Amino acid sequence: MRATEGPGRRDRDESVIHVTVDRGRHLVAPEGVRLHRVSGFGVRTLWNLGPPRIRYEHAVLDVAADAVSDLDAIGVLADACGARRTTAERLLKAVQGRARLPRRFWLVDVLGDVAAGTCSVLEHGYLTNVERPHGLPEGRRQESHRHRGSNVYRDVDYDGLGLIVELDGRVFHESARARDRDMDRDLDAAVDGQETVRVSYGQVFERACSTAQKIGAILQRRGWDGEVKPCPDCG
Repeated sequence: MRATEGPGRRDRDESVIHVTVDRGRHLVAPEGVRLHRVSGFGVRTLWNLGPPRIRYEHAVLDVAADAVSDLDAIGVLADACGARRTTAERLLKAVQGRARLPRRFWLVDVLGDVAAGTCSVLEHGYLTNVERPHGLPEGRRQESHRHRGSNVYRDVDYDGLGLIVELDGRVFHESARARDRDMDRDLDAAVDGQETVRVSYGQVFERACSTAQKIGAILQRRGWDGEVKPCPDCG
């Protein structure tokens, strides 16, 4: 993966050389070298390149699977696809060819969502990490609203409180036109007296408790008479 990206990245640690070998080989790495033992070494390697290297999709999956957090894993996928070096479809195909892969089912879910242009992993995370464990009112999900002659679908609509939460899971490259449509939709909601906030992966998977407090404060300002409840993870 690093060989493909080339030299000069500021976030790269070049003090260690990463070398992939077949899982069955018994080698001792010298100082400054880290060995990665993998199954299917022969079919994953591009032997015609100099130096030979692991196919890009498999390298991306290895780094994402070993990431410290889910958000870091998403960042790896975003960097790879956002730079147009690969696609979610190609990564999914690579997953299917691997019998063992940490985070396998989670990675399949995220990549499937991205390939389909949806963010249901994020939607489920908002429900189970933010809304439900903190006692927030239950919003109406993916309901169709008629506006200016067309149907508009909103991720989470706190009906009666005038708050819409849009779960923005598009960490991969998207067009400026698509972003512009979202901004227009938010502006239309404001004309109707509704407030729109956009929430993404970091707020849901790494800062869920803080996000719940903030969403709760907005809901209270708009008339909710409930209280945000601490969950077991709240500080």
